[in-house]
Amino acid sequence: MTAPFSAASGSGAFQGRAKGGGVLLLFLLPLLFSLLLEGCAAYDSRELWRKNVLRSGPRGFQAEDFNIPPFHLAGLLKVTERGGDLVVYLEGDGRGVSRGRVNPDPTPEVSMTLDLALQDPHPRVLYLARIGQYMPAYATEKYRIYWSSGRLAPPAVEAASRAIDQAKAKCGAEKVHLVGFSGGGGLAVLLAEERRDVLTLVTVAGLLDTDWWVRSRNYKPMSQSLNPADRAEDISQIPQIHFYGTRDELIPPEMSGVFAAGRSFSSLERVPVPAFHDRGWSERWPDLLERHVLPLRRAFGR
Repeated sequence: MTAPFSAASGSGAFQGRAKGGGVLLLFLLPLLFSLLLEGCAAYDSRELWRKNVLRSGPRGFQAEDFNIPPFHLAGLLKVTERGGDLVVYLEGDGRGVSRGRVNPDPTPEVSMTLDLALQDPHPRVLYLARIGQYMPAYATEKYRIYWSSGRLAPPAVEAASRAIDQAKAKCGAEKVHLVGFSGGGGLAVLLAEERRDVLTLVTVAGLLDTDWWVRSRNYKPMSQSLNPADRAEDISQIPQIHFYGTRDELIPPEMSGVFAAGRSFSSLERVPVPAFHDRGWSERWPDLLERHVLPLRRAFGR
């Protein structure tokens, strides 16, 4: 079976099997390439993390490994002044699932969430990755539920919450501002529902109602995840902004409207942005910070 792919087989051997082996080769090459990518996933994620550390260092960020048994979560923390409050940027689902297939490593190839965090002028900022991201030891089949049907499962929410507690202790912060992108937006809502130290909540193309999302997109139910919208009334008093992309084909622009419908929020703003799901946010973030996010923090921060 391997002869047609070996150097010793020669061009004559390949041509002699052109009708059968050539067709077989066309079918096997994509599979072999996919297997090769899976085998290199761990090395890729380490290299991606190294690049993130290098590009965030000049902005004052240092790498953090949050030990949250049975997980470790990767993070980048900036502390130029101790005390006050901490801004937390929560990563999206990354490459957890693509085309209906659960990937072996959920690490995002390019972290737009980190791009946003690096532009934030706050003196204390945490970028927090999700389970399995940038952590090859935890990107195994044992943990795959946490970037598929259980990406917003209680253990995933608890792990993120405990990592935030550790970051708060490192910088002496008392309160937090949450910013979540995509699936990280849903995680931000769930954290706000559980914690009592959240001052403001901001989502960017946030996955805010998982039940509505899977129904509207005809996706498989996220059966082991919590639905952020189920307890939205619990955060009705938390000031919040939900940015949505008018060109977003993954998270429909009406998602935040569905989340807010029929509920009484003391301060909730929905802001349209001419962006796709994973494009168009980074370059607009300084303006969105200045016009929307920073005024919210000044009004409701400490």
